[in-house]
This record gives sequence, structure tokens and C-alpha cells, in this order.
Amino acid sequence: MTDVSPTRLIVVDDDEAYLDLLETALERTDTPLDVTATTDPARVLDAVEAGTVDCVVSDYEMPASSGLELLDAVRELDERLPFVLLTGVGSERVASEAIDADVTSYLSKHAEESIAALAERVAETATDAVRAYYRRRALDDHLAFVESVLGALDDVVYVVDTSGTPLYWSDALRDVTGYADDDLSHLTVYDIVPEGEHETLTAALDTVRGGASVTVRLPLAPRDGDPVPFELSAAPLYGDDGDVVGIAGIGRDLTERERYERGLEGLQRTTSRLLDADDPDAVAAAVTEAAEYVAPDAYGVVYRHDPANATLVPAAATHGVEDEDFTYDVAEDAPVPRAYRSGDPERVPTASIDDDRDRGPVDSVAAFPIGDHGVLVFGFDETDDDDAARAWTLAGILAANATAALDRLDRTAALRDREHVLATLHARSAELARATDPDAVAETIVDAAGGAVNAPGFAVYRWEDAAGRLVPSAVTGDVDPRVVDATADGWLVWEAFVEGETTVAADLADDPSRAPWPGARSAVAAPLGEHGVFVAASPTPDAFDDRDVEFVDLIVTYATSSLERAAREARLRETEDELRERNAELQRLNRLNRVIRDITGALVDAESRGGVTHAVCENLAADDRYALAWIGRREGGETHVEAWAGAGESFLDHVVELGTEHPLAATRARDDTEARASAGVEGRGSAAGTESGSVGGTGSQRGDRVTVVDDVLRDPAFAGLRDEAMRRGFRSAIRLPLRHRDRCHGFLELYARVPGAFGSEERDVLAELAAHIADALGAVERTETLLSGRSLELRFSLAATDDPLFALAERAGRAIDVTSIAPHDGGWLLHAAVAGEPTQLVEAASGRVAVTDAEVVRADEDGSMLAVVVSDSPVLSAFADRDATIRHLRATPTGGTITVAVSPATDVRAFADAIRERLPSADLSRRAPAGDTAANALRHDLSEILTDKQFQALRTAYARGYFEWPRETTGEVVADDLGVAGPTFHQHLRKALGRLLDDALGTPPR
Repeated sequence: MTDVSPTRLIVVDDDEAYLDLLETALERTDTPLDVTATTDPARVLDAVEAGTVDCVVSDYEMPASSGLELLDAVRELDERLPFVLLTGVGSERVASEAIDADVTSYLSKHAEESIAALAERVAETATDAVRAYYRRRALDDHLAFVESVLGALDDVVYVVDTSGTPLYWSDALRDVTGYADDDLSHLTVYDIVPEGEHETLTAALDTVRGGASVTVRLPLAPRDGDPVPFELSAAPLYGDDGDVVGIAGIGRDLTERERYERGLEGLQRTTSRLLDADDPDAVAAAVTEAAEYVAPDAYGVVYRHDPANATLVPAAATHGVEDEDFTYDVAEDAPVPRAYRSGDPERVPTASIDDDRDRGPVDSVAAFPIGDHGVLVFGFDETDDDDAARAWTLAGILAANATAALDRLDRTAALRDREHVLATLHARSAELARATDPDAVAETIVDAAGGAVNAPGFAVYRWEDAAGRLVPSAVTGDVDPRVVDATADGWLVWEAFVEGETTVAADLADDPSRAPWPGARSAVAAPLGEHGVFVAASPTPDAFDDRDVEFVDLIVTYATSSLERAAREARLRETEDELRERNAELQRLNRLNRVIRDITGALVDAESRGGVTHAVCENLAADDRYALAWIGRREGGETHVEAWAGAGESFLDHVVELGTEHPLAATRARDDTEARASAGVEGRGSAAGTESGSVGGTGSQRGDRVTVVDDVLRDPAFAGLRDEAMRRGFRSAIRLPLRHRDRCHGFLELYARVPGAFGSEERDVLAELAAHIADALGAVERTETLLSGRSLELRFSLAATDDPLFALAERAGRAIDVTSIAPHDGGWLLHAAVAGEPTQLVEAASGRVAVTDAEVVRADEDGSMLAVVVSDSPVLSAFADRDATIRHLRATPTGGTITVAVSPATDVRAFADAIRERLPSADLSRRAPAGDTAANALRHDLSEILTDKQFQALRTAYARGYFEWPRETTGEVVADDLGVAGPTFHQHLRKALGRLLDDALGTPPR
């Protein structure tokens, strides 16, 4: 029923008329009612039994059955259903009987009261009774639920009055004490607590009666048996007046807790032993001795992992364990190996284990992994679930403590081994620090590895970059790695080197080709950076664990550091050596440059070939590094000494006497490598543009290569002159051909007092000096030829040729007469005369790439003078390269002529053949001695008193109209034509004019 539902009333009375009036009056009240009226008491009982009525309203006097009789019948069906009794007999007896029959309410019918008023009283009374009925029923349901909950708890729930008399208790109190409810209702708390604890009990009750809560440990004394330890908590209950009227609390059985605490205390003592254990056997013994704290009535076994045989073997047991019967294979399908493999504890009923092993009176076997060290096994008696759960927890704690202890031993052993390795390497650190080459480092490392890693064989393979191979550098033990090609793909050593990572091979039986050497079944290969690989190997499989690999990496770290240091020191030594050599070379080159500057100055002042050759030899011999300097040439198969300086006059006599039998003559055709091999030493060699041997005059004009002998003592080609050379202290030599363009002017030979005196850079410098000397000799020869007046004048006819000047004449359709030629900025400066207007010629020049400039210098009615600059001229170069002096060149649209002067000793036929090789259309049309005209004589005089640069400056300025009035050009323009700076041009011009005036007017007094 809810508050909004009408109250279901059933009204019973034997007077039908009165019953109808009352029913109508009830329905008219303000109280929501669902009224059923009946004269049959049996119908009332049916409604009560069916649960379709909330309250019964009955008349007291009825013929068939009285109201009290109906009340008794209703109470048999529902002890608390509201029942209102109506009676017109107002006596105490009736009221007393109604109350004794457990009537809900008793209402009297007053004669003076209307039926409506009675109905109001009935409605109000019934409604209140129904509400109270349903509240009581809900409370009863709640109390029943609470009672069931409290009864399901293992803890004791109780309520006592302030004196300690029980008012309420849960079923657990009956279970603990063994007393029935009737017994407990007549006892006090002092009756179930041992007398020795009464003082503590009284103090606790006083505290609660004072208004405070308390928790105290007190044992409860059962009817039979020993006291049971309990933890009791109590709190005060207050009445309406605020006074403490009772005590409520909970009691918890401490039997299992105390057992668990005793087990923990025992494990704590065991932990202290585990901390003091210094080997695995001591750990196993301590664990099995602690088994009594875990499962006092069962057994415990410690199985230790044997990696060599892949088994779990007993290390310690509580009692009666046979090794043979209790040994497991790691791969076996049994609880113990399964727990080891999975790393999770496993509990299996003994009845489900079918392996014919006698495990004693235990119900189950629990296996707890001890890390990777083994398994801790217990047999449990499961008659008590609490005991089994406690044992499982304590066994797990013991296994974890054992794992920590064994891990600590491993770490301690690893640390000890690591310290041993470090101590071993530290002891060798001084030896490693003294090692200056990789092989010494390798020997030290493999020797030190024997005291750090448990392996019978070690090796270091060193990388040889030049050969592109890993080669054995150091070995120890009974191994020979040199029979293995460590560079081939697939080899363990090569894999580690290429991948740059430590490689471990646990078992090489399936692939023995990867072994670092024959017979190795397991190995560790670790790269030494870019220097090579360190290898440790064993003839047994699985010989290297993680600790060994760690030690190998540690050794490799030391080795790599030492190899890096040795490499850095080697590079530093090489750099220092190179710097010293470079410094010495620079010092030699500086001295040589000073000598060359002196020689260059002497070449400028020299006026004859003899002056050039003597100046060169004397300046070179002045350097104390050169013992002898001489210049010679070959003519008619004989060697001629032209000039020499230093300690070597008698030596040159031997050179001349050798003639064609000079021992170095044949070496020019020999390969440098072959000559080096025959010498057997690193003494002879050729730089770029040089060749070994061939020092001395013989054969020196058959080529233009610089020839060097690094060591006179050891070079077999020098056998004919070795004795004479060594007696004079000559240890190395160089021969330099004096060749300018296509003509050889002899050779220069230098002898030094130390082997290998002529390095590559010094050779290059000396070769450049030889070219300058040859140029100077050519210039002197040309000057001497011109001054002698005995030159030959040759004229060549030229057909149309691929030359910018001839192409310019063809394009312009004009003849060009070149009267002045001078070298200019890698090309040629020409002064040319043309007839008529020069504009067309200048325009034609602008369209030629090879003609870089063309200007009109002077123009009048007689013709024009042009200054033309060409970047290249095959015609001019062909004659200039043969040391011919070009006197006149005429270019026409169809060809031209060129007139040159050469030395009277020139082989004209050979000269003409050489010209035709470069200018096929050239034809020698005239050959005659140069005429000694006045103009020629004046030109000779000018050549005597002026230098080439002064003469070119004077002639270019004249051709440019510099001396005309007004001037037709400026000095800057002439300087630009000559390719020099303006001040330089003016300096040359003033000196040329000064010398001309001195020659014509005489030198004025100063």
C-alpha cells in the first residue's frame, strides 16, 4: 500500500441495514477508502488469506461468530493485520478480552452518536492502524535483511547494555563460543572473557560508558576449547535524554592474523639471513628452513636452474627429497618447469599430477619462480581454506625475497667480476699507454682478455684499408685464425665489423662456416670501431652469457680507445714529420728562390752566352747545398763543358772521358719502377715531368725530361761514376735540359751532398729556372747574331693561311705591311702600314675574334699606320719559336711574304722543314746574308746600347706618333699597347732617349 492508494477496508456485521448505512457513511468520509461490506465472517478470512484487505472492521456481537472469534481466526493468518472491533456493549470485560486477543483498536457505538460520526472515527482509526502496520512490516523486512547480513559476516556483531548483558548478537558469536541463544541471553560479557582479562574488559567498558569509542584485544573463552584471540571495537549508544544506554560493537577473530604475523616475523628473520648469504647454497638453505613459516605441515623444495643441462635440480629441501626423483627438464610439461618458463606461480591439485612421484600427504603443489635462478615448490594441505590462502601469500613473499637475494648475489658477482676486469685492464693501462702501434695494442688486449673472460681463445683482426681486408693481428690460446678468411660475406667476424655491433653466436654447429676459426662452437665478435674486430671463442656451445658479453664490450671499449689514441699519435707523428719535411723544403725553396733571384738579375745583365752560363753556375754553387753546378751540351757525339762552379773540375774530366759510354745513357729508356726494384732501395724516382737516371752529358739532348738520381751510392746506373762521385761527396744529382720553345741550348746538372736532395717542389722550381736560362741563352744568341752583322736573311712565301692578320687582309681586300712586332700580353702588338683610307681595315678587324684591338696611329696622304693587337698568330709563333728575328711581314688577300733573320750557323734546310711542319704553304724563296747597310748598322748600334724593353718602348712610341707635334697619342695609350703601366713605359722611354743622346752627344759631366 502507498500513501496515495485508498485503504482497503472489509466491514462485517450481522445487521444488514446497519451495515449498509455504515458502508455508505464510510465512503462519504474525506479519507480515501475502498470499503467492502459483508455479513459473512468466512468471506473476511478469504480476503485476509488472499491479501486483498488492509484492515478488518468487525462488530463484536454476531450470531454466527463473535468479533473476538473472528479476531482469533485472522491472527492465525496474519499476526499483525489491523483489526478494529466495534461494540455496543461498553464493558471492561469486553475491552480486556479484545486487548488480550491482540486487537488493534476498540471502538464503542454510542447511541447518541450519528452513523456519520462513527464512520469518521472508524476511517481515522483504520487509516492510522494501516499506516502503522505497513511501517512495522517494512521495518521487519529491513531488520530481517540486516540480520541476514550480520549473520553472513565472520565478525561478531553485538549490542550489550551498560552492565555488559547481551541484548543482541550475530550468529558468529554462537559459532565462536559454542553457546546457544538461550545461554547467551543469561550471560554477561564477563562470562565469555577469561578471568585474567577482566581488568582490561572493565577498563574498556568504563571508557565506552564515558562516551568514547574503544578498540581492545581480548580473547573469548568458548564453552569448550582454548580462548580465541579477538579484536573488539565498541561505541556508546545514547538514549533520548542523551545518556549512554548501551554499547554496540564488532569483534574480529585474530587467529589467522596472528598466524600470518608469526609467518611474516619468521620471513623477516629469514630475510636477514638472505641478506647475509654469500652464495646460492646459503640462500637455498635459508629458504627451505623458512618453509615452516609458510606451511608448517607440508614440505618445501628449492630447484636451481642448471643452464648447461637445461634442467631444474634440487638445491635444498625440508625433508626426504631424492635428487633423482625430483629433477625436471626445463622443457618438461609439469607445474615446476611451466612456472619457470612462464615466470608466473602455479598451483595444481596433487591428484591431477600423473608422474608417479610420492609427494606425501599434501593436497596441492604450488610452484613459485625464483627469477631465472629456479623454482620454489611447496606442498599444501588444503583442509582449511584460510590456511591455504595464507600459505600462498607467504610463499609468494618468500619466493620474491629469495629472488632478490639471488639477484643481489648475481649483481655482487658481476660487480666483482667487473672490478676484476677493470683491475686487469688498469694493470695493463700503462702498457697500453706505451703501445705506439696497433699490433702492440692488439697483443696487450688479447693477453689481458684471458684474465677477464672465461674463454680458451681470443684474437684481434685488424682492418687493412689498403688491402680492404681483416687480417689477424694478435691471437692467444690454441687457435689459428689465420686459416680463416674473415673478410668473406657471412663470417661472424665480418658481420660484426660491417654491422658495427657486437655479435654473439651461441651454437655454430649448424653453420660452422661462420666460426672465427675451425673448431669454435660459440663466439663473441665485437667491432673495434674502424680499426677491426675483437673475438672470443670456445669449442663448447653457449659458452658466453650476458656477463661475458658485457666484459667483452668493456674490453673492446678500452681497446678501441687505445687504438684511437695510437692512431691519433701515429697521425700526429706523420703530421709532425710532414711539417718538418715541409719546413725543410720551404727553407730549401727559400734559399733556392734567393739563388734564382740572383741568377735572374745576372741573366738581365749578361751580354753573352758565357756570361749567362758562368753566372748561373756560380750562383748555384754559392748555395752550400749544391756541391757542383755545370752547364754543357752535346755536339758531334761529344760532351762539351761550357761552365762550372764548385768542387768538381776533375769529376767533369771523368764525365767528358766517358763520352758515349756514360753509364746513365741507357737508363732513360728504363721504367722508373724497374729501376727502383733493381736498386733495392727507395732512392730513385721521377716526379711529373721527370725521369730517373741519365745524369751527365750523355744522351741529355735526346729528350727534355728532368732526370733525378736520389742516391748515387745505391743507384746501379751510376756505377761508372759512383767512385768519383762518392769521393767528392756527391750523393744525389739532377739534370735539367735548357730548352726554349723547340730549341735545346744544352743542359744544367747539379750535384748535392745528401741523398734525396731534389724533392718534387724543388724539381719544379729548378725546371722553371732552366726554362728562364734557356730563354736568356736564346735572347743572347739572337742579340749576338744581330750585332755580328753575319746573320742570314730568309724570305718565305706564304699562300692563304689560317692567321688573323692574313684573314684581315683578305676581308679588307688590302695589303698590310708589318714593320714592327712586339710580344704583348700573351699575344702580339703589330705596327702595320696600309695604303689609302684605313677605316675599312679597322672595321674588318672589329669582326675578328683573334684581333683584340685595332687603332689608327697616323694617317696622311701617303698612307696610314695602324696598331693592331692579335691574341694569336700561327705565322709569327712558328718563326718566333725557332728564335728567328722577324724583320718584315706582308699580308695580302691572296697570301704574303715574311722576312726573318737567323744565325749564320742555322741549318737552313732543317729550319725550313720545321717551319713547313707548322705552315705547310711556307716556301723558302730567298736566302742571303743580311746586308750591312747604314740602317742596319744603326739598328745594330741601337741593339747594343738599348735593352729589348727600351728598344720596344722607343719603337712603339715612334710608330704611334708620340714624338709628333702635336702628339698623335698619349703615353698611357702606348703603355697600354705594350701591356705595361704608364710609369713603366715612361721609365723605359727616358732611359732609351738618355742612352741615345749619350751615344750621340757624349756623356755630359756630372
